[in-house]
Amino acid sequence: MKMKTLKEGIVAHADGLGKLFKFSAEHTCRSMLHSLEGFTNMELVTFRELTAGFFLGFEHNLWASGCSRNTSACYFRALRAICKEAERQGMVKDAKRLFSEVFMGYEETRKRALSIEQLRMVVDADLEDTPSLGVARDLFILSYYLRGIPFIDLAYLRKTDIHDNVLCYRRSKTGRMLTITLEPWMWEIIERYLCDDSGSPYLLRIIRQPGSIPEERKQYESALRLYNKHLYRLSERLGLEVRLTSYVARHTWATLAYNEDIPVSKISAGLSHASEEITHTYLRSFSDEQLAVVNLQMAALVNPMAAKEWKGKEKERGKENRNDKERKSIQNELHTSVPIPGRKRNDSGGKGTISN
Repeated sequence: MKMKTLKEGIVAHADGLGKLFKFSAEHTCRSMLHSLEGFTNMELVTFRELTAGFFLGFEHNLWASGCSRNTSACYFRALRAICKEAERQGMVKDAKRLFSEVFMGYEETRKRALSIEQLRMVVDADLEDTPSLGVARDLFILSYYLRGIPFIDLAYLRKTDIHDNVLCYRRSKTGRMLTITLEPWMWEIIERYLCDDSGSPYLLRIIRQPGSIPEERKQYESALRLYNKHLYRLSERLGLEVRLTSYVARHTWATLAYNEDIPVSKISAGLSHASEEITHTYLRSFSDEQLAVVNLQMAALVNPMAAKEWKGKEKERGKENRNDKERKSIQNELHTSVPIPGRKRNDSGGKGTISN
């Protein structure tokens, strides 16, 4: 069907994405159309009337309304795809030129990873008075244990994904296969939220009623909203400087691994990234203290005073590493060698679920 108005093009594009089960991209299109309708009368905007100035004005309107640069860039990438299709139909002359004035890149966001101290605060929090926060905390820590598994992959894990104590699942975003050996501290959380409905293929009680793909997607999106809501309440309750979201567990796993001098190549493999360049976007936010240490190390190469101070820091770090090894050795002897010690169980009687 030949499109005449920009709105027709957006709706057709969104419908097509929905048929391909690309629900996130479809949601982006519909959100972008809603913003455009607040900007101008979309019933009157034809493809032939589009100009670079129109999109520049829309960008300014988005930013003035509080939309982030990354969200607006996402909108414009979708609009560019729609206009390229219109160009193939002869409705637009030069789709690329229309977006020459707007930002379509990626702007680094605020820090999204917890420090080890903050992560331990989350683990050790006594949440018996608020079971919903306890469930959110447990799923957050499980995500961290499972190498930062995204919530969508956690929700869609199947019982058949586990063989001989090994979890094998395919990432929804990339289709890449990941394999994780399930340790006792992982099983402790999994068993608490294990789906006991024999008619459900899913491992955890997140998608509660198996059905059609759109029906299950609605359940997932509802669970994700509640999960992020409860994580936000948890970060407020604990006074964390970082706002907890579903993706903070993933960034935290990557950042703490990097801080432990694990090579980026291994972190990239652990996260199942297509390249190390993608992994580096997780690791760009360093604290002033970390950068000060790096700077001291560089100065120590040429300055005797800096070299003496650096040598002292190296001794301190060596002592910390020895103490850490001794602690881990004791934990192994006691069969409690969990990555984050001091875990307090959520007293939900093994029946925790995501709820208000």
